[in-house]
Amino acid sequence: MRGEPGTGKTSSALALANDYGWVVIEMNASDHRNADSIRRVAGVGSISQTFSESGEFLSTADGRRKLIVLDEADNLFGREDYGGAKAITETIRATDQPIILIVNDYYALTRKASAVKTLAEAVDFSRLSDKAVIRVLKGICSEESLDVDASVFEKVARNAGGDMRGAINDLQMLIEGRRSLGEGDAGALGQRNQEVELQIALGDMYEARSAKDARNATLDLDKTPDELILWVDESIPQEFKTSSEMAAAFDALSKADIYLRRTRTLQHYGLWSYAKEFMTAGVSLAREGGRRRTASRYGFPSYLIVMSRSKSIRASRKALCSKLSPVLHTSGKQVGSSMLPYLSAMAKRDPELLANMGAEAGLDEGDVAYLLGTDPASEEVGEAMTNIRRVSTGEGFHEKNEAGKSGGRRSRSLADF
Repeated sequence: MRGEPGTGKTSSALALANDYGWVVIEMNASDHRNADSIRRVAGVGSISQTFSESGEFLSTADGRRKLIVLDEADNLFGREDYGGAKAITETIRATDQPIILIVNDYYALTRKASAVKTLAEAVDFSRLSDKAVIRVLKGICSEESLDVDASVFEKVARNAGGDMRGAINDLQMLIEGRRSLGEGDAGALGQRNQEVELQIALGDMYEARSAKDARNATLDLDKTPDELILWVDESIPQEFKTSSEMAAAFDALSKADIYLRRTRTLQHYGLWSYAKEFMTAGVSLAREGGRRRTASRYGFPSYLIVMSRSKSIRASRKALCSKLSPVLHTSGKQVGSSMLPYLSAMAKRDPELLANMGAEAGLDEGDVAYLLGTDPASEEVGEAMTNIRRVSTGEGFHEKNEAGKSGGRRSRSLADF
């Protein structure tokens, strides 16, 4: 199941289990999802019979199953989660029980475990309409015998932006300690969906006829200049028609970026005001004339998307450099900037060097996968880890089908560097 938070993925999985009378085994982001944990909890559970909460034996042959739910399966970023993607793939292949993977970012999971694309069927969950949210909220109030004005339902649904969980939480906050809500009671509701507010502010900024109006359009936004500049950068190509307009807008944005850099360097936050002038008034007034293009919904900054998706890669790189650093007698930063590319290239060409390197530095599947530029669950990584374990136990390196053909070549390791 894939989709944005609050769209009912976990609730649907639990409802499915309830409909069929299945026992649920759940792992979520608060658990360590490393290889051992997944094999112990989900792996063993997926291939064995089960018991109900009352102790009744549930036979798979009689259709009595248990549902394995791996919530937030895409969030495998920390070192404690290493090996989790490979274990998920192995569990799906070996399972005799139904398994549901719940993800917000499908790409993040399939990049770590590409086999999921063919082993599992993707079910998409979209944000709910305001009408659907209102219908559920009315049902809850009816069950609880609460008297709520229709305008409150509309305000809560609109504010949630399709997030059912957020809408229910907002309604609970408003009704806490009360039995009814009138038309004016929704005024206490904060702005949950900052993105909706930001869309309006950017539109007002581009509609502005003066520098003052453009600057004032974003004054009430809960965004720092460092955050706002990314949204403005993403919106420029949608707003301007000609290359000269876009060039002028990006030139103003570049000046704003200079002031942001000076703010961080000097820790003088008074410079933020100059950055805001350039990224709002400077960009808006880059229009040469004529009618403003009707812009579609401004997209989420692609820079943040790329950084989010590369989080696990950067974590893997940092962890690998920290392991190689003491062995190479230099800093982790130096390993990453000047040594890692060469070590990676040599590791791909020389399995023996990789085996000795892995044994000496204590590399795991994630580290080896980064060096080889492949998936941690790949056969190539599996063979490399077998060689590393042989060297670590003193058995020595034995390249497949090449025993006795080394010609007396001296074994290579990190000590050669």
